[in-house]
Amino acid sequence: MATMPQQSQDYQTPSKPSLSLTHSYSRSSPAANYEGATTFAPYTPTTPSGSGSQFMSPPDQKYNAPGSQRNISNTPLGLADIRPRADSGMSDGVPGSTAFDLANVQPGTSNYLAPWALYAFDWCKWPPQGNGAGKLAVGSYLEDGHNFIQILDTQMVPTPNDVYQPGTPKFNLEFSKVAEATHSYPVTRLLWEPPSSQKQSTDLLATSGDHLRLWSLPSESPVSQSNSINRQGRDPGVTKLTPLALLSNSKTPDHTAPLTSLDWNTVSPSLIITSSIDTTCTIWDIPSLTAKTQLIAHDKEVYDVRFCANSVDVFVSCGQDGSVRMFDLRSLEHSTIIYEPTGKDDRDANGGRISPTLAQQTMSNPPPLLRLATSPHDTHLLATFAQDSNVIRILDVRHPGQALLELRGHGGALNSIEWSPLKRGVLASGGDDCQVLLWDVYNNNHSLGGGPAANGAGQPDSTRSPFASWQCDYEVGNLAWVPHLSSDQGEWLGVSAGRGLWGVKTCGRSGV
Repeated sequence: MATMPQQSQDYQTPSKPSLSLTHSYSRSSPAANYEGATTFAPYTPTTPSGSGSQFMSPPDQKYNAPGSQRNISNTPLGLADIRPRADSGMSDGVPGSTAFDLANVQPGTSNYLAPWALYAFDWCKWPPQGNGAGKLAVGSYLEDGHNFIQILDTQMVPTPNDVYQPGTPKFNLEFSKVAEATHSYPVTRLLWEPPSSQKQSTDLLATSGDHLRLWSLPSESPVSQSNSINRQGRDPGVTKLTPLALLSNSKTPDHTAPLTSLDWNTVSPSLIITSSIDTTCTIWDIPSLTAKTQLIAHDKEVYDVRFCANSVDVFVSCGQDGSVRMFDLRSLEHSTIIYEPTGKDDRDANGGRISPTLAQQTMSNPPPLLRLATSPHDTHLLATFAQDSNVIRILDVRHPGQALLELRGHGGALNSIEWSPLKRGVLASGGDDCQVLLWDVYNNNHSLGGGPAANGAGQPDSTRSPFASWQCDYEVGNLAWVPHLSSDQGEWLGVSAGRGLWGVKTCGRSGV
């Protein structure tokens, strides 16, 4: 693969903001049935949930007590706690396959096969042109300083009559590579610019990793390289992404703390927020390429950050300390602890209490929270999961302290969660058990207890089970919903696992 010439001299380094060192915390809250080989099926549990011991994490020695001098690690990778379990490389395949076998693997229906393991990817949220499903961007996961970004275009292709069978999708996704770039170290998150009424489309995307980087997709692209079973294309030389800016707070950009995630504000697209292993979150002003605010958000590494729906000022973060915290840019001297582990969370796989000794160990070393997802429909709802955990916790910021719901159904550690942009309360999740599960947090029919709480108190069951599932051949690393399609094409979900990217069709919510 051709590499992008080094253009670091063209990058612009923003001015360094003042660092907010004073910060206090409070616990008060601020004011379907599915079809086909590449479709979901009704969920049937096949594996037991994990034991309480799997949520333990070793003592963290990277940071001293708050207020003392900290020796922050500036290793260029530092991603061990958030990387996907699917470290599938060029030679990884299904059990029993060899490197020679995989070298000749052809992409299947609604499937794209990359030359390297995938992790970060995002589907462009702008309305697609023509018969397409829009563009998407994917990032490689190679544990060195030479990684890649690819831009793919998609088309909805009718299933040929001689291939179509009742119960299978009438359309398939066809992927074509249109642009690429090299990237230093793995991309931890990648996002397209959010839709805006001021223009028709976007060519701008952002990546986090060693730095926050901005990229532009050239408007004139050569003939695309197809990657589908429906047509075999040639590689005419793919367009290179244009690097626009490298944003760093460090005076020595070669020795900066890695960024673990980013989020782009959908209300005010001029704002991007990043999280870092140096315990900080930074809000960037994109037009001026400057850092507006930087604050110490957690006591340890911050692993994810998200703006709350329909808000310019409010965001949430999670990290190594095991807590979820909410901040308001209008009042950064205070924050709200939305969730942190308590003794009530310490139950074994069968719902029983674990030993007091183990509970005390869990409290002193709570499991890190790796990822967050804020609901696009409900400003008060968010989802999170812990390291090596198969349980998703739904939190309500209006009632901080305890989880509103627990979603149990995965048989392995979780890697990704994403709310549906089209259906309120529907959440997708993927994990090491090679499953993608769909959940409806508002549908009590999918509570594990099937009705009132087991203690007879008459309270609704706070545990949900999934209503649909899709089985992959590889550990699922990431998910992204396809935002805009016509009603006859249905709703689709993008799934990355190993070296592959799949488009999986849904056709409605169970019970609706």
